[in-house]
Amino acid sequence: MDDLELAVKLVNTVYALADPPDRLTDVAFYRDELVRLDAAALAVQLTPSDLQPLRVLRERLRGVFHARTDAEAAPLVNSLVREANAVPQLLPDARGVLTLDWGSDRYGYSALAARLPGALMTFVTEKGVGRLGICAAAPCECVFVDRTRPGNRRFCCEACNDRAAAAAYRGRRRAG
Repeated sequence: MDDLELAVKLVNTVYALADPPDRLTDVAFYRDELVRLDAAALAVQLTPSDLQPLRVLRERLRGVFHARTDAEAAPLVNSLVREANAVPQLLPDARGVLTLDWGSDRYGYSALAARLPGALMTFVTEKGVGRLGICAAAPCECVFVDRTRPGNRRFCCEACNDRAAAAAYRGRRRAG
């Protein structure tokens, strides 16, 4: 499980093409997302009282994806990490390689409040905000992490890519 992917899934609980667009009306939707991402232990730890804090965290994480520069993203991520009292720890992974851990000793919302900003902080430090994106297929505003080699990803998913390509094709036919 990748905490950065958990952050993307939380931010994308608002999806303009869904009905209703805000799917985080209770914690069940995000719990299901966590289970799909092999984070079932975190999913069962969320309670109904975590709904409002999750919604606030979602919007604050979205701000990092909208940041245009690393300098613009830094205070956003720093404040999230600071408010969560997230202190990174070096822990060996399954292969014995040391990794930064941002709150595996926490539970439920507290774990998410530490781990998701920590994952963004680590990623922005290593790759920069240029690899964090917002879908280019209007009206979708879902976010994504660009892990492509050339760094030219523009869409959150294949469906949005296909929708944008079809719209461009229709536009060219009308113009021609």
